[in-house]
Amino acid sequence: MEMDVIILTAIIVTLFIVFIIAVYREFNVMESETYVFQKETGPRAGLVNFVGNLVANKSLSSSEKESIYKAMNRTIADMESDGVYFDEIVKEMIKEKIAELKKQESTDSSAES
Repeated sequence: MEMDVIILTAIIVTLFIVFIIAVYREFNVMESETYVFQKETGPRAGLVNFVGNLVANKSLSSSEKESIYKAMNRTIADMESDGVYFDEIVKEMIKEKIAELKKQESTDSSAES
């Protein structure tokens, strides 16, 4: 029994020492090299950018935003029929956003005329 504890302790101490050495080396590399930003790519980054653009009102037309909010509203209704309920605040926010987009779309279409 004591031998098991000694072996386990030796393994943990060895891994801890390896971790400390790796951190020390990484900090040395960070001191000597400057950080270069690289834009993220891939499906996760695309989803994050899409949601960010939706919130920031960038690169999406009014009709696209309206269809997205309507889909969100429909999804909430489907979830509630399955027993998952949302606060009235969330529902009101979506309804307000749809109304705002309709108002903006009608303003944009009258400006184009």
